[in-house]
Amino acid sequence: MKYSDIFKNRLGCANTDEVFKYLLDHMKETIKSWDFFVAWEKVMNKVGSIEVILNILNYLIGKKNVKEEFKILVDRYPEIVEVLPILLALREKSVKVLEPFEDNVFNYKEYTFHKKKEYSPDEIELLAEFAEKTGLLAMFEKKNIKSIVDYVIGVEVGLDTNARKNRSGTAMEMITELFIKKICTENNYRYISQATSHKIEAVLGYKVSVDKSERSFDFAIDNGSKLYLVEANYYSGGGSKLKSVAGEFTTLFNFLKKETPEHGFIWITDGIGWKTAEKPLREAFDKVDYILNLNMVQSGILENIISQGV
Repeated sequence: MKYSDIFKNRLGCANTDEVFKYLLDHMKETIKSWDFFVAWEKVMNKVGSIEVILNILNYLIGKKNVKEEFKILVDRYPEIVEVLPILLALREKSVKVLEPFEDNVFNYKEYTFHKKKEYSPDEIELLAEFAEKTGLLAMFEKKNIKSIVDYVIGVEVGLDTNARKNRSGTAMEMITELFIKKICTENNYRYISQATSHKIEAVLGYKVSVDKSERSFDFAIDNGSKLYLVEANYYSGGGSKLKSVAGEFTTLFNFLKKETPEHGFIWITDGIGWKTAEKPLREAFDKVDYILNLNMVQSGILENIISQGV
């Protein structure tokens, strides 16, 4: 960590140990906003795009000879095959299922749900087998599902919760950008987001060496004489992953320092997950020039670093 009077004047920290303690003590418990919980617009758009097909499937609810009725329905309305995976909370268009035989334990049977104008009797029989063995037909017959449209809304809500981790990352970038935009506006700096080496050179005029071709920095800031590359992430949970995260950013910093030492690198990270990974964070802290949390950014540390060109 590059200690300077910036940390003393802004945070009252007399040395790097005190700066690290401040970093760890001021990790934010959450950065959830209201759109973290469920992306309702996305859910309803997905359901709306297949609502007519789902309503066709409502025909099967309460049918006694449901397997035969299903086969008739597929023959008449082949488009219903496309939505079968979502009824099981799947996004895949093909599924392999293990069906062991005595002479072959690892015997797989594949079911596909790609769009077709019509299905052969054998294909329909296979699809009916899938719907039966997965329990879908029993759910229809027993009326455990009252409305397939409503049911799929629930499925999509469940699948959407898997995206919460990505929304936390997006939220961290959004919050960080609010600070960066304010700093750049007030000081007449330039910045870009999702900054690839090509984009940085094209827009800001700096050449940046990258450790892998797909490398994209969250932000690149030009104060008029120096380029700062900024990464931002948030971790609400702990675990062994944070050790590799800390190692990854240390490796990235070392690469940039070797290849393009004229550029600055700032890692903005937050989240109480780091409280369970103090040791790897400290190891990275001792090697990377600047590791800040949102509280430090809000206190003016980021602006001072960029304005002073340190």
